[in-house]
Amino acid sequence: MYCLTNFMNKVLSLTYKQLKPGKDTSMSVSLPVESKKLVNIFVHISAWVLYISFIYIANYLANPKIKIINTIFFLLPYCITFYVSYYFLTLYKIKGAIWSVASFFIVFLVMAFLGYCYIYLLLPQFGIKLYGSTEFRDFVKNAILGYVQYFSYAMLYFHVAESFQKERQLRKLQEEKLLNELENSKLKQQELKSQKDKLLLEYAFLRSQVNPHFLHNTLNVLFSQALEHSEELADNISKLSRIMRYSLESVEYESDKVFVQKELDNLHLLIEINNIRFSRSKVIEYDVEGEILDQMLPPLSMITVVENAFKYGDLKDPNFPLKIRVVLKPGQVYFYCRNKMRKNNLELSSHNIGMTNLCKRLDVAFKGKYIMHASDDKDFYTFELTVNT
Repeated sequence: MYCLTNFMNKVLSLTYKQLKPGKDTSMSVSLPVESKKLVNIFVHISAWVLYISFIYIANYLANPKIKIINTIFFLLPYCITFYVSYYFLTLYKIKGAIWSVASFFIVFLVMAFLGYCYIYLLLPQFGIKLYGSTEFRDFVKNAILGYVQYFSYAMLYFHVAESFQKERQLRKLQEEKLLNELENSKLKQQELKSQKDKLLLEYAFLRSQVNPHFLHNTLNVLFSQALEHSEELADNISKLSRIMRYSLESVEYESDKVFVQKELDNLHLLIEINNIRFSRSKVIEYDVEGEILDQMLPPLSMITVVENAFKYGDLKDPNFPLKIRVVLKPGQVYFYCRNKMRKNNLELSSHNIGMTNLCKRLDVAFKGKYIMHASDDKDFYTFELTVNT
């Protein structure tokens, strides 16, 4: 039994190497390698004890004179055959199918020879006689039947072990895939958050550059002083102050969204102020169609485009006025702006910065829900924006 235990230890070590899930962190209980080997050996020994007990009881019922030691000595060669067969089956992956078939006959010949010496030469020296017949034909018949039986057991165990191994490997791959997806998701969330934070900082910085608080406060002072001289001048200063207030408040919106009504109110103020520049001539066409409901936009989105048109456009020709059109539908906003381009405009880089910033804010607030198109030909600049809210 000591030799058998050593051989089982080697075979079970191989079995463990095949079945162990590697660095599988999904196992709820992590045991040392040696402890797992001992557990496997204990399970196998327990299974053989139960099997031997079953065979002994079955034979005892037929022959009460039979001894358990005889049963143990009788099954010992078959037990060894089981593990030797299993060991050679594990070489199937390395050696191939031909080796697997050849090993079937090699193991049989070796074990039959050892079994014959064990039963008819070794055990009789200790007064143990397992077979009543000494006919070689009877021995060969029993050896073939027993070998096929226990080789089949080994093959069944081999395939069950392979199934468990493949299942564990598949589970491990699935868990690794889920972990990778979770890690990628976390990285994407962190990246998006980082981009959004950076964008908000850039946006706040740009807004603070053109709309400082002190300018708003100064406009309020100028408004008070202008009332004493000109109500029209004071009214225009008040409009400018309200636009400044709206610009400052837009930095505070965490969602980077505002109701379209607020944007249109301030857009109207911007148009009225610029009408003064052109002595209320017919250089601005402004039209709003549809019903204002709960449509939303990034704050200053229309104002940024129109302000650029006032700043960089040529609005002195009544034949080519600045055209501003807003179409409102349930859950949708369409914005159109077209102006004649000023010749030799040297400040287009600032214009591009404003458009780039607007595009980034649209990506944050309405990712995949907007269409923005800007084109400039030889004489005209056209901007179109459709936002599905």
